[in-house]
Amino acid sequence: MLNILPIEEKKNVITEYRLRLSVVSFFAIGALSVASAVLFAPAYILAVSKHNSSEDQFAVLEKKYGGAEQEKELGAQIREINTKILLLLSGDTTARLTPSQAVANILGLKGNEIKIVAFTYEAMASQERIVLTGTASNRDSLANFVEILKKDPTYTSVTMPISSYVKSENIDFSIVVERKSKTPAKK
Repeated sequence: MLNILPIEEKKNVITEYRLRLSVVSFFAIGALSVASAVLFAPAYILAVSKHNSSEDQFAVLEKKYGGAEQEKELGAQIREINTKILLLLSGDTTARLTPSQAVANILGLKGNEIKIVAFTYEAMASQERIVLTGTASNRDSLANFVEILKKDPTYTSVTMPISSYVKSENIDFSIVVERKSKTPAKK
């Protein structure tokens, strides 16, 4: 194909093409901006109204329950409970196992075939009691675990109901482990 347009005319055509392309681009971007603003407007209005209603509800609740006064009251109660806890813990700490120490000791003794599901820890004046519930893969692993607990000098009594040995696999068990502790010295 033969191009007979002069160079000046070619430049004018290219310039006109670029101007039309930029105008169409601006109009497309403007149309998209307007469309997105129209589509986002309901979500924005909903978010603002929910925010305002939650602020109103918060103000009503704050008036109803007296924010600062209740915080002071709760702070005083927390300080009182903390002092009671410190008094309880100020005794001889070597006389008792903490619950986390007791759990860690027992977890260290169990094998891979024993799965412990729950611990219950009770500390009375002269005795600590831990109730273990879980699942053993077979009777032998359960019997070995109970024997290991009985041989451990930390615990004075290890009892398990004989009914735990009824099943041969996937045995649900409950073991009661007791430990005598020294009575904390009174100050």
